[in-house]
Amino acid sequence: MTKVEDTVQNFEICIQGNCSTCPSFPKDSAEGLYCARGLSKHSIERKGCNCPECPVWIDNGLSGMYFCVKPIKT
Repeated sequence: MTKVEDTVQNFEICIQGNCSTCPSFPKDSAEGLYCARGLSKHSIERKGCNCPECPVWIDNGLSGMYFCVKPIKT
């Protein structure tokens, strides 16, 4: 598994169609790209996860979900 780069492009890909529409995403948050940036600073209630649908997740060969609440395994 590769390390996801914390870039503006990856953040935009992530937030536009994945994190921002995730049922678990804290709606008042400017966070995202948890697979590169780490855990959320907000309390997250697990209501579903969009990570496996994200092009960043797919392009980087990631596995797992809920990177907002648990660290990515490398």
